[in-house]
Amino acid sequence: MAEVEGLSIAFAESHPAEAARVLEALAPADTAGFVGALLPRLAAAILRHLGPPYCARVLEALDDDEVAGLLQAMGPQAAARVVQQLGAGRQQQLLTKLPVTTSIAIRLLVGYPRGTCGAAMDPWPRVFTPDMRVTDALEEIRTIQGEPGDCLFVADNQRRLLGVVALGDLVRAGARESLSAIMLAPAHVVSALASVGAVATHPGWDRFHVLPVVEREDRLVGALARSALLAALAGPAAQAHSNAVSGTFGAYWQVVSALTEIVVGTLPPVPAVGEERSKHER
Repeated sequence: MAEVEGLSIAFAESHPAEAARVLEALAPADTAGFVGALLPRLAAAILRHLGPPYCARVLEALDDDEVAGLLQAMGPQAAARVVQQLGAGRQQQLLTKLPVTTSIAIRLLVGYPRGTCGAAMDPWPRVFTPDMRVTDALEEIRTIQGEPGDCLFVADNQRRLLGVVALGDLVRAGARESLSAIMLAPAHVVSALASVGAVATHPGWDRFHVLPVVEREDRLVGALARSALLAALAGPAAQAHSNAVSGTFGAYWQVVSALTEIVVGTLPPVPAVGEERSKHER
């Protein structure tokens, strides 16, 4: 642990990426001892920058309750990448200790094939209803922790994407206007099953830093940020995955779409709640 002693908590807090690079040169047990002594928020910031295989080895040295707290703090995207590296038994143990919304979101992300937009997306995008007023939408944005992105997604109560509102347009609009009056047609969307390599040159990146991820029938299942795309492109799965998914995957993703609606209904930050599927969708 001598190498770790020189890595101060202050440095780790202000430079988590650099701290991760230092820790990756150590044995996983040493890194586990260091992050285990930190607050979950600070430890999670470092763990997000570790390579998933190495991060999984670090977490193997910690007990389930401690790991569950770290996964919760990491967020579903980063947590899913690490959970994929763990054995099936440990995965189930950890997922049962997480809040139900986090557990289901991680299960969904792990279920998407590696290298797809679905595996790289944020499954918790803030969704707005078309009749919401501009002033209410602005107030909602103020509650978002971190960067809110440069656009809002507007969907109906079946989670079908209706439009996109650029933040600039939202700020310039009249306070009492509805989002339906200022939203743009959802021209720039990506499929959850498309490979990240295929969408790297998507024209939507010229307009927005975040693109909506949709499943069949334009059902919104997540948001793909440019930063998440770049991270996914750096992984080996991005090169190996094909853009065409059919056959067995077709039936499988119908089940995933149904499960996504359950997730939508249980996520507190999302005002647009999915309803029961109609008979012809079953």
